[in-house]
Amino acid sequence: MLIIKRLAATVWLLACFAVAFSQMVVKISGTVRDEAGQPVPYANVYIKGTMDGASTMVDGTFGFPTSGTGMMTLEVSSVGYVTYSVTREALNMDNLQIFLKPQTNNLDEVVIYAGNYSLKNSSTINKTKAVELLSTAGSNGDLFKAISMLPGMQAPDRDGRLLVRGGSSRESQTYIDDMHVLSPYTASFGDVGSRGRYAPQLFEGISFSLGGYVPEYSQGLSAVLPLYTRDEANVTKVGVDVMNVSLGSSGTIPWHNGSSSYNLTYTDMTLYNELFFPSLKSKWRRPYRQIGLQNQFRFTFGKDTYLKSYLAYSKAGFVLLSADPFSAATRNMELSDDDLYINTTFRKKLDSGASYFFGAAYSSNRQNIENARTMNDSYFTKEREIHLKSKADKRFSDFYKITAGVETFFKRYQFHYSDTTLFDIGFNHGIGGAFISNDFGLAKNLMLNISARMEYTSLSEQWQLLPRIALGYRWRDLTFSGVLGKYQQNADNEVLIYTPDLLPETNVQALVGIYYERENRIFRLEAYHKKYDHLPLLSEDISPFLHYNSEGRGYSRGIDLFFNDTRFLEHWEYMLAYSYNDSRRQYLDFPCRDIPPFAMRHNASATLKYSNFSIRSIISVSNRFASGRYYHDPNREGFMNGRTPNYNSLDASWVYLANKRTIIYLGFSNILNQQNIYGYTFNDKRTLNDRYESHPLTQQINQSFYIGCFISLGKNAAYNVSNFY
Repeated sequence: MLIIKRLAATVWLLACFAVAFSQMVVKISGTVRDEAGQPVPYANVYIKGTMDGASTMVDGTFGFPTSGTGMMTLEVSSVGYVTYSVTREALNMDNLQIFLKPQTNNLDEVVIYAGNYSLKNSSTINKTKAVELLSTAGSNGDLFKAISMLPGMQAPDRDGRLLVRGGSSRESQTYIDDMHVLSPYTASFGDVGSRGRYAPQLFEGISFSLGGYVPEYSQGLSAVLPLYTRDEANVTKVGVDVMNVSLGSSGTIPWHNGSSSYNLTYTDMTLYNELFFPSLKSKWRRPYRQIGLQNQFRFTFGKDTYLKSYLAYSKAGFVLLSADPFSAATRNMELSDDDLYINTTFRKKLDSGASYFFGAAYSSNRQNIENARTMNDSYFTKEREIHLKSKADKRFSDFYKITAGVETFFKRYQFHYSDTTLFDIGFNHGIGGAFISNDFGLAKNLMLNISARMEYTSLSEQWQLLPRIALGYRWRDLTFSGVLGKYQQNADNEVLIYTPDLLPETNVQALVGIYYERENRIFRLEAYHKKYDHLPLLSEDISPFLHYNSEGRGYSRGIDLFFNDTRFLEHWEYMLAYSYNDSRRQYLDFPCRDIPPFAMRHNASATLKYSNFSIRSIISVSNRFASGRYYHDPNREGFMNGRTPNYNSLDASWVYLANKRTIIYLGFSNILNQQNIYGYTFNDKRTLNDRYESHPLTQQINQSFYIGCFISLGKNAAYNVSNFY
């Protein structure tokens, strides 16, 4: 009850920011039809730069009030049609007759769907807008948590990182403007989870590929997440956000041929712990604090010529009272994390249809933990990476397009651990790659892609050919797709410090899918099989240090189902996702092939969203379910012979569009306060009854509350209503 009272008080204080001024109301109305004169239902109609808008009815009509005056721009968008816009006086926006033109089907718009959630212009889940993800219950402003609701995703582990189709979190890679990101998550340790480092609002497009991705991307066995920043920004924006865990500011300043955008955030969990979890106060010697800065410069040099530079820096740390669950001894664990990411890209498109791209990126992550495992020990890692890339593409006709490029990675890793002894090691290595991709339009709505990547790794001193073939066919509202490809990734650094000359891990993926899309409904069915080879396996050799070989093997196979209906009732949308996964591998210290702890057999999620702009609200409820995780119990016969209770989390969120310059956000995770268990740790000594005592692995807190107010300080609205449709 105390928490509810404090929550209500906080909401009331934030609501004080939401003051709207009454103005003259103008009626906007009309009808939207296609070129044949048929009505276009469920089209999005909105006044650009405001919160005023609506969807067309079944007969194509629309109508809504606006308090705007003077010249304004009305935009109309619908799946399969070219976006329409008209600019005129507000008083002349009544009884409009709007005709939408169909999109021309060409090679750029016919895509291979399998495993891909960036479906180009022909899909309602085209590069997903950040606000659409973040208005989903359970995301709490974190891009990775929002993505984890998609099919093929497994319930996150304690660290909160993405788990895709039976793969570990390190098998998913993140790219910003096609340049690799070394460390996309904030620091985590034990029962303290991590979040994404980067503010979603800085990105124009969010794609996600769960396998079968193009050979341009390297070092990902299960998934890639390419994020794309805006090429141009022509509107001055300055805003602040006040949350119960952070303070921030973001904005954009344009000029004649360029612009600059920034996002500055300071996070401090002190007040949050005091209000909602006072029982934890004694555990935090210094609560989690982080300062983060992101900045981007954009320059336009003529038509379709862009130079962009992106910088992100974050520094975080905390001091936490930690204890061995089987001992009364405690220690103050002190963690500090510094992360820097910089990239610069240049892209130009020629009138001939050719385009080329150059990019360079630098990443650095430094983490230091004092009293990490025992009193007075020290754990230190530092990782650096330089990524250089060049590519070009050319369409020779409507039926053939080629993309080719080269890239290289220079990497450095340092590891230091000391307690009674000292372990200090570091190594440099490089990765070189060349890739080519050929798109063929074999017939109308039939596309073939044949591509390959050649990759050299200096650690193993070997070249590897990584081919890929994909086929997609669209028939009416159905699309059939299939992908077969080979991918590789270096072993984890914590393994390479013992055996640096391991072969890269490889994965041969086969994916097939059927997709149905019509008006406001999407159905996806995908089946996949992944065969792992050259996984690191602990050798049986007797030596003072650990030694691994590349003889580990495994597989992961399953089925994903997805159904999304955005207009099953007026204002209502729902999304259902289910994934079945069968995964086994022999790797690390596994004595036989068995189920890894991060692979759950059944995963399901359901999201219900209510968007009603007459009451200025987006309300979302979601539930995430997963069957138990497998773990090894030394008290029982066999290996990986235990399973945790099922995972479940019921979440809710409310986005209130208070006025043109104010948004209020409330998020509540795990409403039922379920104690989710991620595994067990066991005492290495037997008790008097000849058993090993166990302790559950959980998160420090079961629930989370996020309350925030986002305010635009400039003349422009804080958001565009089109982002919410």
